[in-house]
Order: sequence, then C-alpha cells, then structure tokens
Amino acid sequence: MVLFGLEKLYDFALRQNCNLKAAYVQKAKIDADVLIHGPCEPFWMIAPAALDKITGMKSYNLALSHSDFADNYLHLYFYLKNNKAPKYLFYYVTPESMDPQYNVFNTYHFAAFVGDPVVDTVLNECDPAYYKWVRLPFMKYAYYSNKINFEALQGMKHFIAGRKLPHFADGYEPPFEVKWDNHLEEFIDLYPHGYLFEWNALREKYFRKLIELAQQKGTEVWLFESPVLKEALPYQPNRKEIIRKIRQVADDYKINFVQFEGMKIAESREYYMSTLNTNLKGSRIFTDSLGHFIKNLNVNK
Repeated sequence: MVLFGLEKLYDFALRQNCNLKAAYVQKAKIDADVLIHGPCEPFWMIAPAALDKITGMKSYNLALSHSDFADNYLHLYFYLKNNKAPKYLFYYVTPESMDPQYNVFNTYHFAAFVGDPVVDTVLNECDPAYYKWVRLPFMKYAYYSNKINFEALQGMKHFIAGRKLPHFADGYEPPFEVKWDNHLEEFIDLYPHGYLFEWNALREKYFRKLIELAQQKGTEVWLFESPVLKEALPYQPNRKEIIRKIRQVADDYKINFVQFEGMKIAESREYYMSTLNTNLKGSRIFTDSLGHFIKNLNVNK
C-alpha cells in the first residue's frame, strides 16, 4: 500500500515538472508552426527565438540530448496529443543516428506515463528488461531511481510554486562555452582506421514510425543534417553508404533530406564542441542558415 501511494506521488510530481519535455508538451499549448526535433545536435544548436525572427513563424525545439528515434517518436506523440500539428517538422538525422552505439532510448523519461498503450508498446520493445517489472508497485521508479528522484523533487517544487514554464521555454538549451577537447584525436586513437557505422533495424523502424506519425497529422517532414566538421569525414569510411540508406527512407516517404555540407563553419574547430555539435558561435550561424532556408521554403509555397 505504501509503495502504491509512493508511485502515485511520483507520477504526479513528474507530470508537474516543467523542465521535462515529455510532461511539459502534454500540458502547454505551444502550437508551433515549425517543430525542430532530434538528439543533442539540434537541441544545442537551433534557437527558436532567432529562427522566428527570420521566418516570421512560431517554432519550438522538441529535441533532447542523447536521444534515439524511439525516444523522439514518443516525444512527438506526446506533443501531438496536446498541440496542433506543425506545418513543418525539421528532423535531424546523421549516420550516427542509425547506430545503436550512439544515442539511447531514455526509458526513465516515460515512467510517469506507463499505462498509455503507445508508451507501453515502445517500452516493451525498446527496454523489455524494464517493462516486465513495471506492474509491480513503484518498480517503474525504483528500477532507475538515480535518474528520476531529482526530477520528482523538482516537479513538486514547480507544483508548489505554481510554475508553468520550463527553464528553457522554447526547448532550446544554449551550448556551454567550452573549448575543443580533442574529441577527434581521442576518436582516432580508438579507431585509427575509422569507424564503420551500423544500420540498426530497430532504429530504422522508429525512424519510419516518427515520419509516419507526422505525415498522418498532415505535417510536412524535412530531414536535415547540420555541417559535420570536415576533418572528421575521412574517419567515417561507410558514411556515404549510410547516407544513401537515409535518402532511400526519405524517398520512400517522398520527403527531402537536406545536408548543409557547404557551410564555411565545417572547415574550422572554432565553431565546434565536437565533430557534430557546434558551440554557441557555430549554433548562431547554423540557426541563421536554417532560418533563411525555411523562410525561402515557405515563401515559395
């Protein structure tokens, strides 16, 4: 009985936490015209406030750090439950997105929403070891308690304070002012002949489900890849093969995959925190470029 009550308390607290996008987008009326989505690259790179000034449309950054397609799929599902479908979905994808060694399904993001049939299906497929325990009182939180306790406490604080907005209201988290930390050199030491990306079937499944969900709602989907640091490209020997497969998925749904390969920032570490993640300076430049791309796209409709 105590564990059952504690579970209900955690359910309530986490749903009050405005900083958890899974909870926030199901309560807030965002109704963006342009939705930015994906893992950490767009999360740290694309500022809706700057985008809106260029496009004249309202945008929201739904991306989440180190998240895979299944994680992104559920967040889009939550968003669409409570908000109108955006006109455009710009979804970030890169060869790393298809490889299970990169990004993850963050199961604990969804613990408060166990019982939703869509959530349950995804949890069972992406983390079956977790899902088999969730019917026991409080086990859905005890299983990943070190990941969830702070968020529950923060949720209660938000409820008591009557807080309605997250710390980053438009979903964008500016990248930290950090200098290049030899990420590429460490990668080369580990993989002197480069890294062969794996194309994972489960990743592909949820990649497709995400596109299908958006299209079912009438949203125009655009896949995009921001500039990759040029000096890292020789260490991705099967990059072209994976890009070709991503383009095939795009073709299957009659959507576009845009690569911003020709941008000047790709030539210098001055604009990067890692081979894919731009720093604040690089993020401002890319947001500006994406904004003008969307503006021209909308004007030409």
